Amino acid sequence: EEGQPEDFPVCVPIATQSCHAVGVAYAMKYRGQSRAVVTTCGDGATSKGDFYESINVAGVMNLPVVFVVNNNRWAISVPLDKQTAATSIASKAEAAGIDGYRVDGNDPVAVYQVVQEALERARGGGRPAIVEAVTYRLCDHTTADDASRYRDQDEFEAARELEPLLRFRRLLESAYAWTEEDERSL
Repeated sequence: EEGQPEDFPVCVPIATQSCHAVGVAYAMKYRGQSRAVVTTCGDGATSKGDFYESINVAGVMNLPVVFVVNNNRWAISVPLDKQTAATSIASKAEAAGIDGYRVDGNDPVAVYQVVQEALERARGGGRPAIVEAVTYRLCDHTTADDASRYRDQDEFEAARELEPLLRFRRLLESAYAWTEEDERSL
C-alpha cells in the first residue's frame, strides 16, 4: 500500500545495502512515486566501493534516497582517521553532487529532524543526501572484540556522558517533567 514503510532484511556484507537502496529508489522514481528510501551503514562502510558507487549513481540520477551513516569513529578496531582522509563523512557527498549533513548522533531530536528534512527533500524532487550522525561506540564491535585494546579509556568515559538514551531522558526530565513513574509506566 502506498505510504506504508517497507523494510529489507539486514544485509551482512558491508555497504551492499547502499546498492540495494539505490535500486529501490530508481524503481520509485521510475514509477512516479513520491516516496524515498533510507539506508543505514557505519562509517567504515563509507570507505567501500559499493558506497561510493551508490552515492554517485544517486547523484547522477537524482534518486530519492537518504544514506544515514552512523559515524561511531571506529570500523571495528580501525579509527576513522585510518580509514578515510575525508574531513567528514558528510563531505563525501560533494563528490557525488548530493546533499551532505552532519548531525550530533547523540541527540535523538536533532537526528530525527535532519533525517526528516532530508526525506522531505528526497520525496519532493528526488534529492539524495548523506546524513552523518556523529556518535561513539560504547560497546565492543562484536562478541569477539575487546575494544579496550585499542580505545582510549578517557575518551570512552567522556563519550559515556553523551550516551543518547541518557541524554534524551535528561531532556524529558527538564523539558517535560518526566519522572521515574512515567518511565515505569512506559
